[in-house]
Amino acid sequence: MGHGILADREIAALCTGETPMLSPFVARQEGKPSYGLGSYGYDLRLGRRLLVPLGGLNVVLDPVTFPVNHFRAVEVDGSFELAPNAQVLAESVEWFRMPDDVCGVCWGKSSYARCGLLVNVTPLEPGWRGILTIELANVSPLPIRLHIGQGIAQVVFFRGERPNRTYGEKEAGGGYQDQPGVTLPR
Repeated sequence: MGHGILADREIAALCTGETPMLSPFVARQEGKPSYGLGSYGYDLRLGRRLLVPLGGLNVVLDPVTFPVNHFRAVEVDGSFELAPNAQVLAESVEWFRMPDDVCGVCWGKSSYARCGLLVNVTPLEPGWRGILTIELANVSPLPIRLHIGQGIAQVVFFRGERPNRTYGEKEAGGGYQDQPGVTLPR
């Protein structure tokens, strides 16, 4: 196995083996916005559960002492309209099991980028497992309609040598290991 960016056949092999790298796995592009296996990545889908900030004066979002009471959980079918200059935390449909020698980097999809949606996901580190938490920010002056169950972002996978410490072995503890869905800072 070589090192570097993974092509579609390498991603498919990692997703259809005994311990799939992600599931459910769709072996071709489907839907609109599209999801599934691409040439050099995988377009993941937007899940149903979202965490919506309540807002309010004098509330500061601090990752060290996070104000968890200032978010409400919602489950959505169909679509969700993200207000201008607003953000929401969402989850992927897919569950990830990153191999110890593979990392992933996530970017937004071009159709949503053209609407003014910023997609922020931190790297998928070697050895990490769970459903991705995705931060979606609308920088447009207009609302953006998010389509549940359709493509929201693309993950590109890279293979290298196994690091000395995988996600679960880090000194900081790997606090998001096995996260079951959209998760606030811990």
